[in-house]
Amino acid sequence: MAMDLNAKAAYIRGLMTGMEFDPNSKNGRIISAMMDLLEEMAATVTEHDNALDQVYDELDAMDEDMDDLTSALFDLDEDEEEDDDAEYEVTCPNCGVVTTVDEDTLMNRELVCPNCGAAFDIELAPEEEEDEPAKPDAATEIKID
Repeated sequence: MAMDLNAKAAYIRGLMTGMEFDPNSKNGRIISAMMDLLEEMAATVTEHDNALDQVYDELDAMDEDMDDLTSALFDLDEDEEEDDDAEYEVTCPNCGVVTTVDEDTLMNRELVCPNCGAAFDIELAPEEEEDEPAKPDAATEIKID
């Protein structure tokens, strides 16, 4: 098992004590000051390492939360899956002809009647809840302005 920085610094301090190291000699003062610096640096690195571990843990938790949020916002249940071929019936307010349009055309918000050429805006009305689930091919109700 590898020793951490604090353990290594303590080991060196123990060697100095066991060797009857004289911290008052000319060279001893320099080595003693270097040992103090080494212990302080080891403690600081350990603090930063612990703080970094905590940041990684919090970042992982945030990443999981973002995954959950993304799933909640963008993933649809099997019952709610969008049908790429979905078509909607729109009645022209000018001539009354019912036209079937796809979702991309519907999202343009302004339609042109293929019968009379009149341009009109649409506003999607919220679907009313029913006792029975909607059939997959049922037309969505559209409010025309």
